[in-house]
Amino acid sequence: MYSDDDKEVDMIELGTKIIGNFGAMHPLREGEVDNRSYRGRRVIINKEVTDYMVKVKWDDGDYTWLDASEINAAVGKLSPIGYYTEEAYYAR
Repeated sequence: MYSDDDKEVDMIELGTKIIGNFGAMHPLREGEVDNRSYRGRRVIINKEVTDYMVKVKWDDGDYTWLDASEINAAVGKLSPIGYYTEEAYYAR
């Protein structure tokens, strides 16, 4: 568990499957955590990476850096749009 001010985030392991849901007009994106950065231990040098972010490599070869607090943030909310671990997405 990582905590920074009022934000508490579960540590995401490398290889964790991620699903991106962007709404009815867009197909689901599937990928996995390929890299991570947290509290000064930079795995990759990137000035735009905040304290705890993960790099998701999508099945199409593209990648996205996400703040870890964005993953599973939509669980239990009215809109399903967001990023999920595969486990949380299929459990909802």
